[in-house]
Amino acid sequence: MPSPRLALTRTYLAPSADEAPGGGELPGVADVGERRQVRSEETHYDTADLALAAAGASVRRQTGDSPRGWVLELPGRGPRTHQVRHALGRAVRTAPAALQRLTWAAARGRTLGPVLQLTTDAVQRDLLDADGVVVARLTTRRVEARPLVPEDSLAQTWGEWQAEVVDGRRDLLDAISTAWEERGAEESDRTEQLRTVLDGPEETGEPAGTADGDSAGALVLGQLAHDVSRLLAQDPLARIDAPGAVRALRSATRRLGGVLRACAPLFEDAPRDALVAELDWLTDVLTRARDAEVLTERLLADLDEEAAGHVAGSGVGDPAAVAERVRALLGERHAAAQAAVLQALDSERYRALVSALEAFVADPALTGEASRAARKVLLPLAADAHRAVKNAQRDVDPDGEDADVPADDPAADPLVRLRRAAEDARAAAAVVVPLRGDEVEEYADALKELVDVLVEHEETVAARAVLAGLVPEAGEGAFVLGRVHALEEVRSAVARHDLDEAWDTANRKKLRKWMS
Repeated sequence: MPSPRLALTRTYLAPSADEAPGGGELPGVADVGERRQVRSEETHYDTADLALAAAGASVRRQTGDSPRGWVLELPGRGPRTHQVRHALGRAVRTAPAALQRLTWAAARGRTLGPVLQLTTDAVQRDLLDADGVVVARLTTRRVEARPLVPEDSLAQTWGEWQAEVVDGRRDLLDAISTAWEERGAEESDRTEQLRTVLDGPEETGEPAGTADGDSAGALVLGQLAHDVSRLLAQDPLARIDAPGAVRALRSATRRLGGVLRACAPLFEDAPRDALVAELDWLTDVLTRARDAEVLTERLLADLDEEAAGHVAGSGVGDPAAVAERVRALLGERHAAAQAAVLQALDSERYRALVSALEAFVADPALTGEASRAARKVLLPLAADAHRAVKNAQRDVDPDGEDADVPADDPAADPLVRLRRAAEDARAAAAVVVPLRGDEVEEYADALKELVDVLVEHEETVAARAVLAGLVPEAGEGAFVLGRVHALEEVRSAVARHDLDEAWDTANRKKLRKWMS
């Protein structure tokens, strides 16, 4: 599997032919490195209808002075991008199979062929801190882009300034951006720029507003379409195990299932239930990977704290050694869970699910309820979803005797059922935000707080189970594990205590006035 690379980058259309400004006046910058001239040639690959460009992704074959090889670039949050590099090889007619596999969500298995030739002449300067360490790179480019189809296409040229913060310092990136914008530079989306070269400017219209009289079906289908897009956007990032991508993909599947459950009366039973079942399958696969990632972060942070206060020779075990054992164990679990995610995403079952979701949104099996006014249908359904949360909350033992989740059947635990009901109610609320705006968002925020408390409790249960399993072979390290276990017990008790307040807030009549 190619290894991912992260970069925090912003690109601007250059307002002049001058080099991109920036130097010692920027925060944390003590010196500027020598100018380097770089010439690169890139061939961009895409489907015939430019599906990758539409998704904000690019696959390119790089030669010239820049690092030679194939690069898949995926959009992240804000200015963050994710890059996957692959050896150059001999292939020129199509992109490597490994990269085509990572772009399935956009390309759907169609061959990626050459669509654009890009030639760039650039000047690069590194910004250095007081220790001479590179903290950012400023690049001034002259870009020439020529579509490869049709063959007689004319080239277009433009200038760019690019800032890449190599150590993730957003404050430095913001300072560079501010300085450039004051000089008249406008931020540019390179992918959109190239799409314009290939396909002309995209026509955009004002999004239609939603009035109380619009149909319930139209509003719910709009939410489902949005959530399907979220799922597809996270697909390639989850495949490369980008930070937070599996969690975001799981969130999208949970939201889709929640909307379908909460708005069940709008759809025929069989196709809706089939989708919910498949979404539950995918959510389960993603949950195991997400849990392994979260537990690793959680337990290693605690063991690092223990190591900081450790006294050598105290006879209570070395927290650093214990941390290595935990890291090895959870690393194996995470690797296995991520392999299961890749297997699921490469499966025909997943591809059939994506196709079914898109078909459901495009040609839904609606009931008569879907044609009624959104206000008259969806507000009562949101109220029903809240009643389901209330019923689940009543099953929770006020003394906390039901605190531990059964390992073989988590759904049997009242707290898990409460969390799932709250997630479904939040999904139902998201659908009606266009109808009631801020009122609904305040309620949804309260539900998120409730869900967060319940998730925190579930994580303490899982962490304690891992720690308890390590004790028999821990030797002196058992004392360290016991201390961390005790810390998790305290967190569990705090979460259990916070649950009452979180529920009281989410259940306030003031927050639910919009339901009537």
